[in-house]
Amino acid sequence: MKNTSSEALLSLESERGMTLVELLVVIVLISLIAVVVGKNVIGKSEGAKADLNVVRMNDIKQYIGQYRLKYNTYPTQLSDLTSPNADVKKSGQIFTSLASEEELKDIWGFPYIYKLSNGGRSYTLSSLGSDGIEGGEGANQDVTIQP
Repeated sequence: MKNTSSEALLSLESERGMTLVELLVVIVLISLIAVVVGKNVIGKSEGAKADLNVVRMNDIKQYIGQYRLKYNTYPTQLSDLTSPNADVKKSGQIFTSLASEEELKDIWGFPYIYKLSNGGRSYTLSSLGSDGIEGGEGANQDVTIQP
């Protein structure tokens, strides 16, 4: 019987729970991991949006190029990509929408700035960044694309 009670004691000692110090160490380690992961993930979303915005602008650049090939001129405004302007209606050509209204806004919901230059032979397409005002750095930085 002496053997059985010593085995029970060993069994109780091997099944003991975590001490307060061990729990604190685990909590500190989990907190450190959360801080490192959070630092690397939070704040990167605006940079990713800025990159996606440039991709959208390049898509619009392609739409403008398609418009120019079809109508032998650049659109006078970006809305010409979604609905025919007076010149296209006069020409009698069949109009096919090249973009949606939503595509004519940047990733933050601001309309792109489109300006013709050189007597309609060139253009600039700009986005004012996440803040919607001129200037800035990072995601707030203005982006301009030309043909």
